[in-house]
Amino acid sequence: MPTKTPSIISAVLTVILLLLVGALSMFMTMVALNGFTGSEGGPALLTSLMCNGIAVILSAILAWRLTRWFIEKFNWNKALAVVVSVLAGVVFGVGISFLSIFAGVIVADTLWRG
Repeated sequence: MPTKTPSIISAVLTVILLLLVGALSMFMTMVALNGFTGSEGGPALLTSLMCNGIAVILSAILAWRLTRWFIEKFNWNKALAVVVSVLAGVVFGVGISFLSIFAGVIVADTLWRG
């Protein structure tokens, strides 16, 4: 299977980049939660962390499948397929990670008001 190695490379690169983005996202969530107590901030951070985890998993799957699809269906160069797939996976993951900040703040605000 000639697409296995490029697919693994694209998934691993996507996960590494999104772990860095996830760390930044968690920091931004903590900044956004400044002023909330631990009883509101804990579940909010947990919600944000779960959303980031889901983003990493889905983005790795996307990068894995896109690489295989680009190579098999369109006969792309393997390096180009990896680069485009990693870029697509990271953009997708960053979008979900950005939304996870808002999800965490919404959870904290809901708990604070309740």
